[in-house]
Amino acid sequence: MSKELFDNLTLVASLILLAPLVILFFRFNALSLIQKKLSFIVILTVLVEIISWSLWYKKINNLPVYHFFTVIQFLLIVNIYRGALSQTFSKKFFTSLSIGFVVFAIINIVFFQDLLTFNSNATTLMGLIIIFLSLSYFYALLKEVKYSTLETNPMFWINSGFLIYFSSSLILFFMNNTLFKEVTEASLILWGLHAIINIVLTIFYIVAISVKPKKETNENNDFLIE
Repeated sequence: MSKELFDNLTLVASLILLAPLVILFFRFNALSLIQKKLSFIVILTVLVEIISWSLWYKKINNLPVYHFFTVIQFLLIVNIYRGALSQTFSKKFFTSLSIGFVVFAIINIVFFQDLLTFNSNATTLMGLIIIFLSLSYFYALLKEVKYSTLETNPMFWINSGFLIYFSSSLILFFMNNTLFKEVTEASLILWGLHAIINIVLTIFYIVAISVKPKKETNENNDFLIE
C-alpha cells in the first residue's frame, strides 16, 4: 500500500465521523436512551481525532491521547452493554469489569507501556472483552421468546459494528508494538485496513443513530426497543 493511499484512507476515516455528528445535532432530542449513549462515544471519537491530528501536524507524539481514549471508550461501551445485557449479567459484573480494566490500564502504563508507547495490551484486552459482550448480546437475542424487528433496533446495529470492528482489529492491536517499530509496507497495509474497519464501524454508527426504534408490546407492559 502506498503512503498516499494510506493517508487518503485515514483522512476518509476521520472525515466520515462528521456524518453521525451531524445526525446527532438534528435528532438528539428524538433519540432513544441507547442512541444517546452511543452519541457520547461518537463525540469522544471526534474530539480524539481532532486532538490527534493536531498533535501529529505539530510533530508531537499523540499516543498519550489514545491511552486515555481507550479507558474512556471502554467505560462508555460497557455502559451501553450494562443496559442491553441487564437480564444476563448483574450490575456488580459490569462494575467489576470497569474497575478491573481501569486498574489494568494504569498498571500497563506504569510498568509495561508508558504514555509514549502504543497501548496494545489495553486495546487487546478491551477487544477481547467487547467481543465477549457482543457475542453474549447475540446469544441473548436468540434466547428471546418474542422476536423484535432487528433493523429498527439501534442496539443490534451497535453490537454488530462492535463485533466486526474489534474482531478485525484484535490482531493489529496485539502485534503493533512487537512487529512494527517503524513505518513499513506491512504496517501501512495493516493500518490502512484498520482505517477501512473504522469507516465500516462509523457506517454502523450512522445506521444505529438514524433508525427509529419501534414500540413492542408484551403481555405485561409496553417497552421501547433500544
